[in-house]
Amino acid sequence: MANYLVGSDVGTGGTKSVVIDEEGHVLGSHFIEYPLETPRPGWAEHDPELYWRAVADTIRHSISQARIDAKDIRGVSISALSPACILVDENLNPLQKGHIWMDRRATAECKWLKENIGEDRIFEISGNPTDPYYAVAKLMWEKNNRPELYKKTYKVQTAACYPRMKLTGKAVIDYSNASLMGICFDIRKKKWDEKLAEEIGIDIEKLPEVYPCQEVIGEVTREAAEETGMAFGTPVVAGTVDANAAWLAMGMVEDGDNSVVMGTAGVLGVCHEKPEFTKNMITIIHAANCEKTYTTLMALVSCGALIRYFRDNLGRLEMDSAAKLGISEYDVLNLEAKKAPPGSDGLIVLPYFMGERTPIWDPLARGVIFGLSLAHSRAHIIRALMEGAGYGMLHNLELIRESGLYIKPVLTMGEGGAHSRLWRQIVCDILNVNGAYMAECPGAPLGNAINAGVGVGVYKDYSVASDWVNFSDRIEPNQKLHDNYMKFYKIYRNLYPALRESFKDLADATGYV
Repeated sequence: MANYLVGSDVGTGGTKSVVIDEEGHVLGSHFIEYPLETPRPGWAEHDPELYWRAVADTIRHSISQARIDAKDIRGVSISALSPACILVDENLNPLQKGHIWMDRRATAECKWLKENIGEDRIFEISGNPTDPYYAVAKLMWEKNNRPELYKKTYKVQTAACYPRMKLTGKAVIDYSNASLMGICFDIRKKKWDEKLAEEIGIDIEKLPEVYPCQEVIGEVTREAAEETGMAFGTPVVAGTVDANAAWLAMGMVEDGDNSVVMGTAGVLGVCHEKPEFTKNMITIIHAANCEKTYTTLMALVSCGALIRYFRDNLGRLEMDSAAKLGISEYDVLNLEAKKAPPGSDGLIVLPYFMGERTPIWDPLARGVIFGLSLAHSRAHIIRALMEGAGYGMLHNLELIRESGLYIKPVLTMGEGGAHSRLWRQIVCDILNVNGAYMAECPGAPLGNAINAGVGVGVYKDYSVASDWVNFSDRIEPNQKLHDNYMKFYKIYRNLYPALRESFKDLADATGYV
């Protein structure tokens, strides 16, 4: 009897699903892109029904491409962007557009939390900072600003929870996504802190029941089977956060393993078992061995989003050229960026286009292109955007190193911007680390398929993830270029402190957060 597994990842820019066989070969895959809504500066939303439609359609297309009998699918697991705040009523219908991780509207709620609860207490319980990023803060915003919707709320869901709910009819959450709900989630005990929830005014019954990432939480319903092409009764495994799934696909399962995912956001994580957490960093319960393993990570709000922003708003020339050449517009953008020298002739970008998470945690910060002159070209701007993300990663990595966390000497790289050989080299030169790139890794969807396989017993443990790792490129840093980058990095580090008060003034002047 054949064993097939399905993994699906709901991203900020689109959803991808895969069907794999027991040996990890991808037999079918499909991707659907969808828009991000930014109705005002600092806000970022998705229609949650887009998640379900994309998950259902990509799974159905992947099964069709794989040419398998859906009855032979042993399990399915979903990961997603995280956190997100989606309110559903008793009929499991969405009550609003979900605000996602990059949304900064809960600034006032976090100010209240800091003044009335205290950042130290929240960090001690959740292992995470107090910031609009976390979904409990977003839920507090809903209660304060849309009380009629909050009152109707049966459960709050994340971007992974929502399509999983549509598959099973159960509004639950996994350990990983719960850890990014933050604030009142006890990351060590892996449960909601009822006392703190009461203090901040959150009804505990509106928070979903929490399950280990690899646990089977339900089965595909008849209605979901018709929409996805899966068989009625197929086991559904709890799932995880998108970065965790991507790291799992890259074999990141042991102490010191570290990897960067250069998607819409830039997320660099380090795997560890000790429940010791670094202030100003993000802590997630890892998908692999979730009962005892964590990932400490840096998270840039904007990484691949920077290049997508250029493409969508300033890249008409590259898009037209790509269409004529029959290649990706991102390949054309890379060719353009290569025309500029390392350091972009002094052009420096602060990548805070939607505020920033680690390590500055400032929702009011904004993007800056510093040093612009008439001598700079489109090539300089594109390259400076790539380098700005690299500088942001270094700022974070320095703090993680200072915390004493064990980090293995090779950084694995995959997805999004890591597909660019130029950008991979820029990152390794700035961080001064060796890189290992997996060109053929399907990323988070594969990690989800592995998670599903562990959950239903196809695999005895997560070691299979390491067995499948196959690096296609090794990157060595250029010491001379690193030394040169450090001159510009010093300026980069000075820019935010110099502009911090101006960012606040800008927010006051515009009325936007």
